[in-house]
Amino acid sequence: MFKKTALIVIFVVFVISAGHCSTSTWLMKKKLSIVIDDMGYDKNLAYKFLSLNMPLAYSFLPDATYSTQLSNRFGERGYTVMIHMPSEPIDYPKDNPGKNAIYTTTSREKTFYLLNRAYENVHYAMGLNNHMGSKILQDKRHLDYIMEFLKTKHLFFIDSATIADSLGCKEAKKFDILCARRRVFLDNIKNVNYIKGQIELAVKMLKKRNSVVAIGHCSEATYEALREEKKLLKPYIIDVEYIVQ
Repeated sequence: MFKKTALIVIFVVFVISAGHCSTSTWLMKKKLSIVIDDMGYDKNLAYKFLSLNMPLAYSFLPDATYSTQLSNRFGERGYTVMIHMPSEPIDYPKDNPGKNAIYTTTSREKTFYLLNRAYENVHYAMGLNNHMGSKILQDKRHLDYIMEFLKTKHLFFIDSATIADSLGCKEAKKFDILCARRRVFLDNIKNVNYIKGQIELAVKMLKKRNSVVAIGHCSEATYEALREEKKLLKPYIIDVEYIVQ
């Protein structure tokens, strides 16, 4: 009788353990990364994001006032730092990407100069994503210039997918550049409840995907929404460098 009871206990423990392992494996596969764009202008707000103590990636505009200083600080703290590269949108000049942007008329030499300048201004950069750039993301020639540069610096590419038929990751693959595509914009509307809804949408997308990249911006509303949704995000959120492939 004792032996039979012992065997049942062992079997139950095994089943529970197996189920736990299976659950752990499922959680390990379900990964959500959040990139915070437009970093470099607001020092105080940047430090508020830092206080969240979450594995967010931070993308700095090369010409923002505090980009060099803050990218240093964030990189030293072990956070993933990225270059938020100004690039031509389809509706330029109505929408202006700002100083030192890449345009479809920019030569290869000038493109490399602008990218190298951005790399020097944003310290600890591990990757790059586009600021605006819907026209560049359709321009194979300039994407190839960008991928050439990224290869020389061993940087990954996050396609902000500011246009549906972006060629970003397709061109990255040609150059063996690690790439991931943005699936959710968190804060097209700067409202805390709206952003929380977008965070919840990104988590729901994990039912059908093993990984999701979301992009938010350096704003008070985005900070507050992330702070309030920290518990929801905890099982899934991971540094974007572990999602690029």
